[in-house]
Amino acid sequence: MASLQVLVNAHLLCTITAYQDGIFVEMLPQYAAWKQLLLRPSSLSMPATLQPADLVISSLADKRYILHAAVARHDVSCVERLLLCYRRDLITSDLMACAARHGHLDLMQRFHLRGIPCSSKAMDLAATYGHLQVLTFLHVHAGEGCSDRAMVGAAEAGHLAIVQFLHTARPEQPTSFRAMNYAARNGHFEIVKFLHYNRPEGASAVAMDFAASHGHLEIVQFLHTHRHEGCSTYAMDGAVRNGHLDIVRFLHAHRTEGCSKKALLYALQHQLHDILPILRSYHGLLRPASSAVMVAARARSKFSRVRTRRRYFLTAITVGR
Repeated sequence: MASLQVLVNAHLLCTITAYQDGIFVEMLPQYAAWKQLLLRPSSLSMPATLQPADLVISSLADKRYILHAAVARHDVSCVERLLLCYRRDLITSDLMACAARHGHLDLMQRFHLRGIPCSSKAMDLAATYGHLQVLTFLHVHAGEGCSDRAMVGAAEAGHLAIVQFLHTARPEQPTSFRAMNYAARNGHFEIVKFLHYNRPEGASAVAMDFAASHGHLEIVQFLHTHRHEGCSTYAMDGAVRNGHLDIVRFLHAHRTEGCSKKALLYALQHQLHDILPILRSYHGLLRPASSAVMVAARARSKFSRVRTRRRYFLTAITVGR
């Protein structure tokens, strides 16, 4: 009779079952949908923000999927219910990182009060995705700090305010020359200048290569004037391939690296006849008609991908005569 009385006492029953594994009845449809997704995975039917990488989990089969998806959707009530029935070993620092990646400061505050652990990944993701309030909260309340990925990610994505915050708030945290390289590639001129004038890490020749290939003339000019790393033949090759003729002319006038023979092939493919004299000058082909091969290639060439041991490169294959 005593056991029966326990079962009919709502307060006692809730206390006992609180220590048992399982999920709430209203959560069953979500788990059923997740299992269907595992049986028939289709990235096309999933929102981009529910891809495993954006949920900070390893795969769709990760048992944390439902909880992390609720965090990404900012479904606060669902998150609270799931936290009551999830095993403690499934509530990891990646949960905090997931909330940081999606900029959900209120959820991060709840997790912090619950004592859910954090890692440097949270700050890295908040910086990369431009969530300054989240970044500030983590800087004040979490002692794990960040890695060089924070500055690199913010610079690559064009988050100038976050680059400035990291520089001021965490001056002891080193970053990488990749920050300026990626900012140059994506045309974030203000970030390139900020990093140049305020950070010691600098850049590599890849910065000008990237800027030239992607058509950022101002950045190419700035790097040429203010930095010493220079560039490689990839700079002019990429500028030709993508049709940035003003950059080709600037590099020809101010730099000495020149181009590879691939630049000639790109120019012929895109019929960029105006810059052919510039490109020929780097390979001893000063007269347009001096090479029958060049004439034939201009008229009837196609490109095929030839795999080498290290990378793919474009090779012109002249067909017929």
